[in-house]
Amino acid sequence: MDRINHVKIVTPDPEAVDRFLREVLEIPAGWQIAPDDGSAAPTAVLSPARDANGNFTAESVHEFRGAPSTAGGFIVGSTDSRQFQVLKGDHAHIWAVAVGSRHIERAYERCVARGIPCTEPSKTPWGDRAIRFFFAEVGGILFEVMRLEAAPASSSGASERVGA
Repeated sequence: MDRINHVKIVTPDPEAVDRFLREVLEIPAGWQIAPDDGSAAPTAVLSPARDANGNFTAESVHEFRGAPSTAGGFIVGSTDSRQFQVLKGDHAHIWAVAVGSRHIERAYERCVARGIPCTEPSKTPWGDRAIRFFFAEVGGILFEVMRLEAAPASSSGASERVGA
């Protein structure tokens, strides 16, 4: 079977993304592709997932996504391999990198401790189960940190905000 091999990310601050993936999400270290060019990383690299006032919120993330939940789309792949979430929207873009984590609470606490902009953890129905998730903005890149769980007690279909 063909599978997703890796995600290619371009950011003005690759060190921030490297630290987030290794230190927050506990992804093993890899290697440096090329020597650093010596330029300083910017003080703050903001993603386009912020609102008009510069705030990073769950609402601004969904606005950036640009595809209403009723617009249609597909999940390509299976839960046994890797998936693409393909949504209908007004313009083409990759809106987030989704990373599964068994330790979502620990990842959220690490984001908060490091001052990484992130949304509050939430839970939403996903088929016959649920997904607990939060979004984090790192090096101008939007990450969704998520975990598949048992179905929520209510089946209203709406996301619920949950404590960390």
